[in-house]
Amino acid sequence: MTVPVLGAAVLHALVRSAAWRGPVLVDLPTVRWALPLPVGRGGLLLPRFAKAAGLAAAAGAAAGAVPGLLAGTLSPDLGTAGRAWAAAAGAWGGAAVALTAAGCGALVERYDDGRWERRRSRLAAAAASAAVLAGLVLAALATTGRGASPSAGRVLLWSGPWGWSAQPLVAAVDGPAPGWPAALALSVVSTAVVLVAGVRAVPGIPASALRTRATVAERMTASVFSLELRQARLATRGGRAAARSRPLLRLPVPRRRWLLVPWRDATGLLRAPARAVRALVWLAAAVALTALAPAARPTPRAVLAVLALTAAYLAAAHLVEPARLDSDDLRRRAQLPYSSGALALWHAVVPAVLLVPGLAAGAAVAVTAGRGGAGLAVLVGCVPALVGAALVSAYRGVLPPQAVVGTDTPFGNTAVFQLAGWYLRGPLGALATTAPALALVLLHRGPAPAALAGWLAAAGGAQLWWAHHTARRLHRA
Repeated sequence: MTVPVLGAAVLHALVRSAAWRGPVLVDLPTVRWALPLPVGRGGLLLPRFAKAAGLAAAAGAAAGAVPGLLAGTLSPDLGTAGRAWAAAAGAWGGAAVALTAAGCGALVERYDDGRWERRRSRLAAAAASAAVLAGLVLAALATTGRGASPSAGRVLLWSGPWGWSAQPLVAAVDGPAPGWPAALALSVVSTAVVLVAGVRAVPGIPASALRTRATVAERMTASVFSLELRQARLATRGGRAAARSRPLLRLPVPRRRWLLVPWRDATGLLRAPARAVRALVWLAAAVALTALAPAARPTPRAVLAVLALTAAYLAAAHLVEPARLDSDDLRRRAQLPYSSGALALWHAVVPAVLLVPGLAAGAAVAVTAGRGGAGLAVLVGCVPALVGAALVSAYRGVLPPQAVVGTDTPFGNTAVFQLAGWYLRGPLGALATTAPALALVLLHRGPAPAALAGWLAAAGGAQLWWAHHTARRLHRA
């Protein structure tokens, strides 16, 4: 069950990346000088597509051979020939998924034309993401032995190209795949059909699509080399941010000044529902890890506490995107009647209002399932500190040059530690102030003492003050 789900996830990720990159990528000089000439584009673009498809096939084959080799090694009944057959079957599965993704990417690049951000396309992408996520959950449950279902496994194996290409590997390790020859034939035919369709679509890729992707690639390369990870992430969205759909729900314009910033932040989330969905997924992961921690041993219990707080921090980080936009563009806050530090605190309202009921609802579900505990209450109390830490990361600003250069010491250069401190100071601060409280409750399996409430309140106040100070210092600079 795990192999077809992973293949579907990889295929989905590669096809979505074609909306900003695509398998056919040319440099800006070629876009500016060669494409406007009255010549056929097939001779210019097809070699690039062939190279991208070849590299994808090689990488997919190498990646697929690894699980095939591991599965063959873990099967004691297989000999040397059986292990080699398992590795070859896994290599074919990885190569088939990669080639299918290359062909679909060429089709996206040819026919997307800015329509990826329209409502129907976004709903289709959200549905595909939800289906992949559900498959990953089923695979995780099957791995733990709690949700293994032979019928679900058969459905996944026949659900599409990701399942057809996985059946030879399942058969190679003596798994339940009686129709694997037919599945292999379907995999070969579907891969060939998609590749042929991609080859036919490549010469018709619009110049605007090539120009946009070349610009995005150049900006992303510059951001990566300058270690501006946020700018690199924004560059990947540059090709998809031209058209914005209307929000599914319109909030009335507030009549009171103090509601202006929360109204704007909530409207921004409604215009980008995928961000709220990702936050919800991380929130569910935080609740699940906290609920499962009491049943583990002491050391894994502490690790689960750290992982739960990390997931909750990531949920908060997805909800403070308006603060990041304000820190990147000072024009967004020029007309607002707040100072920089006060505006940073106002950006904490919507994330806190969403996280506290979300965690409380998750805790109620866990209690209903018999997995409740004091750790869930502590997790809810960590919300102010987590939101404050996310705001600290949102207002960290541009990477200073001295962090890249570092300082030479007898023990080596400090650039690596300065970079880690620059990018991770927000989450590290959140873990340093909240992890001891949650780990203490989970390790003792008792009710949360009253002193923890004061500790969490102080931690939240400290993190919010840090966010206020960071925002003031950034905009003063």
